[in-house]
Amino acid sequence: MPTKQLQFEVLLIAGIDTVGLARFPYLLHNAGCRVTLLAPPGLAIIKSRHVDCYLHSLTEPQALVLHLKDLLITRHQPFDLVIVGDEPTLIAVAEHRGETWLDNWFPVDHRSAAVDVILSKLAFQQAAIAAGLSMPYSELCQDWPEVEAAVLHTGYPAMLKASIGLSGSGVHKVCDSSELKSAYDQLAPTNQPLLVQQFCEGALGSTDVLFDHGVPICWQSSYSLQCWPTPLASSSARELMQHPDIEAMLLGVGKITGYHGFAGVDWIHEGPHLYLLELNPRPTPTYHLNRHFGVNFSHSLNQLLSGEHKVTPPKLIDQPTPLIRLFPQSLYWAVSNRDWRNFIFCWNDAPWRDPLLMGAYLRRVLTHFLPECWREKASRWLRG
Repeated sequence: MPTKQLQFEVLLIAGIDTVGLARFPYLLHNAGCRVTLLAPPGLAIIKSRHVDCYLHSLTEPQALVLHLKDLLITRHQPFDLVIVGDEPTLIAVAEHRGETWLDNWFPVDHRSAAVDVILSKLAFQQAAIAAGLSMPYSELCQDWPEVEAAVLHTGYPAMLKASIGLSGSGVHKVCDSSELKSAYDQLAPTNQPLLVQQFCEGALGSTDVLFDHGVPICWQSSYSLQCWPTPLASSSARELMQHPDIEAMLLGVGKITGYHGFAGVDWIHEGPHLYLLELNPRPTPTYHLNRHFGVNFSHSLNQLLSGEHKVTPPKLIDQPTPLIRLFPQSLYWAVSNRDWRNFIFCWNDAPWRDPLLMGAYLRRVLTHFLPECWREKASRWLRG
C-alpha cells in the first residue's frame, strides 16, 4: 500500500489528557496533514501512530503556552493550521490576546470580544440571545440573593452554571433549595457571575462542526447518551439525528463568533424545537463517526487548506439509527457500572489499527477502574 502524501503541516496542542482528542490525529492524517504534537508527557494522544512529530512540553499551562509562543515565532515556515485541543490550554493562550504571534491561527479574532464569547458560557449566552438564537430562559446572577430570586422565577429543576467549565464541570442540575445552596457553594469561590438557566425536558445532543471563518462547511449531529463519568459530562454513546434547525443554529453561532476550525455545539431537543446551549471551542470526540453521517471531515479539511470553500451537509437519515457506543468512553462506562452489554459492543468503535493508542486506553482500565489492591499489582506489573 503506497504511503499517503502529506501536503500540509499541522500543529496540535494538548495540555490535558482528554479521551476523545487522542483519535483526532487520524482525521488530520487522512486530510493529508503531517501532525506535530506539542504536549506534556503521559497523554494517550502521544501514542497515536498518526502523530508524526512529538514535541515534549511542561505540564503547567503557562509554560506550555510560552513553549508554543517560542515555537511559532522562531519557525521559519508557518504551520498551515494550528489547533488547540482543550479549553484550559485555549484559556491560557487567550491571556496573550492582542499579541502578534496569535495572528492568523487563533480560532477567532483575538483582538475582539469574540474571545470572551467562545470561552465564557455567560458571554456566549448574551451574544446568542442578542442575535436572536433560541436558548433556554436564563438570568445572570452576581450573588446568592440573585441566584435565589432567579430560581424562584424559573422554578425547579434548574441549571446553575459557572462561566467556564469542561465536560460538565461547572454545571449543576438542582431540584430543590438544598441542592441549589450546595451547588452555589461549590461555584461561588470562582468569584465570577453565575448563570441560572431554565431546565428543559428534552434530549441532549451536540453537533460536530468544521467552520470556515464563521461559515459551517461540514457537520454531523447526534444525541448524547450514557454520559461518563458524570451525568452532565461527555457522552459514552451516541445516536444519529437530524433536525431542520441545526444549519440555521450553526450559521448563527458562526456569525457571532467568526469561528475558524473544529468545534462542538451543544443543544437540547424539546418537543419540535432545538435550544442552543453552548459552544465547545475545540475538537470534539466523535469526528471519526463521520462515515455514519455521509460526510467526510478529512476531505472537507483538505479542501479548506487547499483554498476551496465547499459546504457539505450530512446525508438524510430516513430510518432509525443504531446506538453507537464510543470507545474507550463506553468501555470505561461498562467497567465502572459493571455493564456487560456495553463492554461487548464498545469494541465495534475501537481503533484497532492504532495499537499503541489502544494500549494507552486499556492501561487506564488497569490503573483507574480496578479495585485498589488490584491496581497496585497492575502498577507494579506495568513498571516492570
